[in-house]
Parts: sequence; structure tokens; C-alpha cells
Amino acid sequence: VTALYGIDTLGEEEMRRRFREDVRQALLDKAEMRRRSREDGEDADDDDHVAKLWPDLDATGIIVDVEFDGVKGGTMDMAWAEVSLATSPEHETLLDALYDIFYGRPAASSATEPASSFNEEKKEECAPRRAGPWVPHLSLCYDNPEGLGPNMTRSSVEKLMREKCPTLKSVLEDDISDGGVKFTRTVSGMSLWRTAGTMAEWKCLDRFEFPLG
Repeated sequence: VTALYGIDTLGEEEMRRRFREDVRQALLDKAEMRRRSREDGEDADDDDHVAKLWPDLDATGIIVDVEFDGVKGGTMDMAWAEVSLATSPEHETLLDALYDIFYGRPAASSATEPASSFNEEKKEECAPRRAGPWVPHLSLCYDNPEGLGPNMTRSSVEKLMREKCPTLKSVLEDDISDGGVKFTRTVSGMSLWRTAGTMAEWKCLDRFEFPLG
């Protein structure tokens, strides 16, 4: 499930550093804030939910569509199919934190001037605003834009899910009683990818697993 696309303002080493150090710490800090909120009586959720580094995601349906770079906010030319997931205030808060880490401050210019020392006023001047809310999703497949219809249709994606994706196919059911939620998935970790070139050339640069329980 993608949290942030298109980080193109930093070099690879700086991205790795922020991912390993700043992202991990931000997730831990947010989890601690939720824990304190619960102890203060501001959050009545169960302990398991509060302790998680990323909120569980509820599936709500599927999308089969096409987009074009520069059209209605599109960032690339593609057809795609996805399982759509519901966002939440907690999810949006975490996305804001990630956006700030990768876009809200410049790379450190020297060992004596860390990026974290960048003051809030300057950060506000240079940081683009994150467009939100962001609908999380589980991508199933991609194609060139002209593939929508001849190669990729809603019926073909539904057939694929029923035959090959037994743990996901409940998202296709119409008779759902729990507020439209088809199924829920727990996020188990986070990874950083370089997506230059074709999908076969994409490379995982780093990853970490979330603690269990």
C-alpha cells in the first residue's frame, strides 16, 4: 500500500537516511502520542489499535481506471486496477508527517547544519502543500493507457480476483453489513523504493518491519 509517491527532491543517500532515521522516529512518536491520549481519556480505542505504528486499513471496493500526466491531477500515463481502502484522521496525520520529512525541509548542507535545524518559518516558505485526503489502495495491476478496455476491464479484474486472490475477493461482495467495510488489513512494515524505469527495474532501497502486537 503506497503512502507517498514521487520523492524527487533528494538524493538517494539522503532519502535512505531520512527513511531509516526520521520516518521510523516519526511513527514511534505518533504512536506514543496516541498512547498518552488514551491514558488521558481522550481516546477510547483499544490498546492494540493505539500501539500500532500504522492504522489498520479497511477495504471498500475496487477501481479500474486510466489517468494521464497533467490531466485532473494525474502524474503519469497509465491504466490500473486497485483495491480501494478507507483513509482516516490518524492515517492523514501520518501522511502529513511523511510529507514533511521528505518535502518540508531541505537536505543537510553539512555535518554541522542538520536538516532538522531548518526553522519553521523557512519550512513554510519552501514546502509544497500535500494534496489530501489521500485514499490508500492496494495496486493489483498496471498497463499502458490504451490497455484499458482491450486488456483490462472491470470484469477481467473481478475474474482474476475470484480465481487468484482468495483473501481479497470479499471486496467484490455487495452484501456487506459492517458500514461498507469489505475486509481489514494490518500494515506490517514500510519500504522505500526507487521507481525509475520500467516496473521490472524498480528496486527496494530499504525497509523495516513494524513490531508485532
